[in-house]
Amino acid sequence: MNNKRLLAAAASACLAVLANSAIAGGFNYTFAELGYRNLDADSIEGDGFRASFSFGATEYIHVVGDYSRLWVDEFDGTISGHSTYTDVNLDIDEFKIGFGGHYPITDKIDIVGQVTYVDDEITGDVKVPDPDNPPNLIKTNINDSEEGYEATLFGRIQATKKFELTPHVVHRDVGSDSDTGFGLGLVYQLNRKFALRIRGTHFSDDSATNLFAGLRLYM
Repeated sequence: MNNKRLLAAAASACLAVLANSAIAGGFNYTFAELGYRNLDADSIEGDGFRASFSFGATEYIHVVGDYSRLWVDEFDGTISGHSTYTDVNLDIDEFKIGFGGHYPITDKIDIVGQVTYVDDEITGDVKVPDPDNPPNLIKTNINDSEEGYEATLFGRIQATKKFELTPHVVHRDVGSDSDTGFGLGLVYQLNRKFALRIRGTHFSDDSATNLFAGLRLYM
């Protein structure tokens, strides 16, 4: 009986080692990211931060979540029916939650698709023309929200032992805006747990460029 238990324990240990080796040979989909975010477009400019996670739920499925905040002090557009151009003080809180699927094309290339629900909360204040005296400006509080979705298709390419490339295409449909963007991401592996992450996406409408630079922690 003791020999059987010993063999069972040894077999379990061998299986665990093999499983870890198999996981180590592919891409890891369980990690968290934190860093700087910048949005630069014809109608809006803002800086802030972004925190996100990815959890590898199964061999081919992962769950993703994302939160970012942008502090906006330049805006040229319409919010809540008002056109504003000066003295802008807005916060944009963006929440995303969704899932993705990934499949290995080779041992160094994965194709990945993701779909997320998007909720944008816009708060703050702006100055708009006084309807009773248009040359004058009056402060108006803003509390608005927009909902929609984002669909992303990208590749994970292990270019070298430390460098990973992530070319991507994103379709975003949030509120009244709908646009498709293209971009590229880079991951530089510092060690087994940490990596530097840079990602840029350009949307043709409004000439919007979305940038992220931060740190990735593998779980």
